[in-house]
Amino acid sequence: MTMQQTTVIKPETAESERRKQFRKYVSSSMITMLLQGTYSVIDGLFVSNFVSSTALSAINVAWPIIAFITAVGTGVGCGGAAIMSMKQGAGDQEGAKRVRGNILYLLFVIGLFATVFFMALLTPLLKLMGAEGELLHEAEIYARVMIGGGLLQVFSCGLTPILRNDNRAVTAMHIMIGGLTVNSSLDLFSLAVLHAGIAGAAVASVTAQGFTTVCCLYILRHKKEDPLTIKEIGFDRDIAKRILFTAISPFGISLTPSFLILEQNVACLHSGDPFAVGSYALIGSTVGSYRILLIGVAEGMQPLASFAHGAHDADGLRWIRRHAIGTAYAISLALFFFTMLTAGVYPLMFGYGGEAATQAIHAVQFTAAQLIFTGMVRVTNSFFYAVGKDIYSMIMIYLDPVLLTPLLLVIFPHFLGTDGIWITPCVAQFILNIIAVVMFVKHDRTLKIPEKSIKILSKADKEESKPILSSVVNS
Repeated sequence: MTMQQTTVIKPETAESERRKQFRKYVSSSMITMLLQGTYSVIDGLFVSNFVSSTALSAINVAWPIIAFITAVGTGVGCGGAAIMSMKQGAGDQEGAKRVRGNILYLLFVIGLFATVFFMALLTPLLKLMGAEGELLHEAEIYARVMIGGGLLQVFSCGLTPILRNDNRAVTAMHIMIGGLTVNSSLDLFSLAVLHAGIAGAAVASVTAQGFTTVCCLYILRHKKEDPLTIKEIGFDRDIAKRILFTAISPFGISLTPSFLILEQNVACLHSGDPFAVGSYALIGSTVGSYRILLIGVAEGMQPLASFAHGAHDADGLRWIRRHAIGTAYAISLALFFFTMLTAGVYPLMFGYGGEAATQAIHAVQFTAAQLIFTGMVRVTNSFFYAVGKDIYSMIMIYLDPVLLTPLLLVIFPHFLGTDGIWITPCVAQFILNIIAVVMFVKHDRTLKIPEKSIKILSKADKEESKPILSSVVNS
């Protein structure tokens, strides 16, 4: 069954069916995002136990390069999938197939370019990030294997959104579970049995990404309706331009957290507080990791919103938006209270003690308030690129790392010391909530235009207004 058959959200659609589809997409997306986030820590977990602390540091040094490559795949996949769903919503199945073919073409070309580019500049980039000596050597070994499999990483991140937007969100989740199982099993075998070192960990990750890619391609190729064909894969300049423009938003959603971490780490290093960096590391492992659930809500909502937008289903679009925001706020509040209640446990889990533990608990509790506002921001980011309002989405995504956080990190620490660093993300997210409300109000006015036209026409003679009314609705 295609999304067109199962997820059309029209005014007459039963409330229970809407809720069923919403729960299906959001819950499976949240699980998928959690599993995708786990990829970044699996290698580190095994390497820290079976290789050395230097190898673990090498993974952390090389990871920004890997994160950029995967963000490219996520951006093209999510951006293209949103356009594909709009076409499906409009009943243009051939157009949706052309978009799908262009997504695959772009994933290959951009993935190949990224692989060659980062392989050529690997050593200078690692040195720029502070790697030298044994750390540089280990980081090069790990990164060369990971970048060598760059195409697989781009495809695995880019194909999953296509499945999700094609009414296969649960299938995408199962594939992600399979990939994570492959990664963990190979990590254990290569490190504990073969003693392959950091290279073995990298091979395990690339193999898992290859498993995900093959599974996604197999399912797309063997669909009962509109199966993927080789002839379908191609380049259309107009479609490709639209995909790449839309891709800027999900690319930013995937990558900007790394920029925010970098900015706050620099602020911690310059704070004069010897425990600041350690406290922020604990924040990243707790509050930072919880936020991925909220991204899951937003990305789960996206296929439904794109389809409703393509179908000109204003009522359904409002329903999706309202329930996505409500769900995100509910989860945000739950995560906030959970963090506040469990903050004292985290230092013990990560081996903190004494003054370092005390300050870390304070930092986690102080910055946990950002969770209250993060859900709204995440939903706004995804909603607007899902409905073709790419500029709105870009403003929400890039305003924080480019302007808000750098500016607030100059102001607040000057008056509040280290606490100014912890409060910065809370204030930034609150400001973005206000901007989001303004954007939603403006967008809602555009949704009401067809309704106003219909009300005006209804006052005229019914027979005379029929052709006009039909053209208004169709437009």
